[in-house]
Amino acid sequence: MPTNLTPELVFYTGNTLLEGPFWEEKNNLLFFVSIDDEMIYRFNEETTEITSYPTNGPVGAVVLDQEGNLISAEKSGIYLIKQETGERTFLMQPNEDERLRYNDGKLDPKGRFLIGTMGYEGTFEGASSLYAIEDGKYKEVLSDLTLSNGLGWSEDGETFYHIDTPTHKVKQYDYDLNSAEISNGRIAVEISGGGAPDGLCVDIDGHLWVAEYGGKRVCKWNPNTGEKLDEISMPVTNITSCCIGGTDQNYLYITTAQKEGESLSGGLFRVKIR
Repeated sequence: MPTNLTPELVFYTGNTLLEGPFWEEKNNLLFFVSIDDEMIYRFNEETTEITSYPTNGPVGAVVLDQEGNLISAEKSGIYLIKQETGERTFLMQPNEDERLRYNDGKLDPKGRFLIGTMGYEGTFEGASSLYAIEDGKYKEVLSDLTLSNGLGWSEDGETFYHIDTPTHKVKQYDYDLNSAEISNGRIAVEISGGGAPDGLCVDIDGHLWVAEYGGKRVCKWNPNTGEKLDEISMPVTNITSCCIGGTDQNYLYITTAQKEGESLSGGLFRVKIR
């Protein structure tokens, strides 16, 4: 360790803060967001075609519903966006604290949208939450967070992983698939000696890949032992998130944020991991 995990730049347009990548297996498309540029991107790597969807304010995360519509978490609320037309429909606004914006979010194994919050122009200790959205309703499932960030599930869906960035820890919880109730929080991984833990994803072996903002790396962890298994050294400093993708689920896609003086910062990278 580290092994031969070489990052390759696949998309760059000078974005300030790329985040929230996820891979759609059905059409082999990668979705991700540019928070400050108020933009959702759909990227076809095979054709290099990029489709852009403007948002109404900073966008923290995007997912797809069962019909293939975009569900977008924007400062002004949660919206449904038609992929083909870009038509937008306001759905709801779980966050009522103007100091906060939405940050990382994903679909749980049952198709609920879990989305967290963080300070918009500052950090507010204990002010952030994690919400679960389902069937036009929402509920708070974690509270007293400061910067709700990376999240993911074990293969059976019964273990939930979550990062509250200032703690420098990945916590794991028991997850009730029927109700989205989260309980029995305990530490899975402690991040030290690098940057702050940001986004994460779970691979097919149940290992965690954690992006380190300010740490110039993505690390692979065993959540059962807390052991670091591997490390990807990145050519830029601010690593924001990652996801498993590719037609054979053999690539890790990595989003980054700009840092002055770094020519590739704010780009999207991929690394062959299998």
